[in-house]
Amino acid sequence: MKRLHLLFRIILVAIVVQGVHALSVTVAPEHIERGDQVTISIVDLPDNRTFSMHIEGTFAATPGGTFSFETRNLALPFSLDDGSLSATLRNTDTNVLIVRKGDTEVKKMGLSQNGIFTTTDSGSIPAGTYETISLGGTAAPDATRIIASMTIQGRKSGPADSEITFIVDGVADGEVAVTVSVDGGIALSRTIQVGSPLTATPTQTYYSSGGGSGATQVYATSAPTTVTTSPTVSQPSPATSAPTTPETAIPTTAMTPAEVTVKEEQPLPPPSPSPTGSPIPTYLAPLGIALVLLISALRRR
Repeated sequence: MKRLHLLFRIILVAIVVQGVHALSVTVAPEHIERGDQVTISIVDLPDNRTFSMHIEGTFAATPGGTFSFETRNLALPFSLDDGSLSATLRNTDTNVLIVRKGDTEVKKMGLSQNGIFTTTDSGSIPAGTYETISLGGTAAPDATRIIASMTIQGRKSGPADSEITFIVDGVADGEVAVTVSVDGGIALSRTIQVGSPLTATPTQTYYSSGGGSGATQVYATSAPTTVTTSPTVSQPSPATSAPTTPETAIPTTAMTPAEVTVKEEQPLPPPSPSPTGSPIPTYLAPLGIALVLLISALRRR
């Protein structure tokens, strides 16, 4: 009877270990050229988690000149319900956002205020391939660098294991920062160099673990210090001329274009410090319990 009782406890601990979810998000490669593909690999992402992907391009610009930063053929393997797509451009004068998926195109245009332009569309974001998400326009008269970013977010619905891929275009030299958050916690933060480097780039890979629908714990395996250097010359980027007349196409999907909103420049929030400790693997605690139970049973005999 004691042996049966011990066996039952061991089986129970094994079931608990198998029920623990371990979320993993990685990105590759670390360096690309214009037109190369970026791949974000996701493992064990349950449904109904709040998923957010932020892509930010930083590149040199000619004051008053045109610019273009694009992600082409962005493959989204799952849908994002009750979501949003937003874009922000800094150090610009005129701005154009173009999103094209199949036969649907959404175009937003607007002028910057104090060098900043931002716009947001709310609605569910369906899975599939987005042929173009383009941020373009003209640089501010005194701008030598442009920062263009886009964010998609919503409640994830789809496969637990998947890959998000996209091609970086329009920028020959600069860097692309990719940040993925799950339930408000950072699951990935990586800066990828495009062409000639502008910074000495850290490599940070994050993992999280949690069971069921509980809170997600996130921690980093490495967090080297970033060393930033300023470019000595301004290099014009291949550009797409901004249209002179606004065009708006009504999409047939759930994404509906809204009015362009321009916000006053706000101070950027300080970056959240990345944890540096390496946690104990989630499976050690259940195995330790099983070992204690086994020793206790043998002593009783």
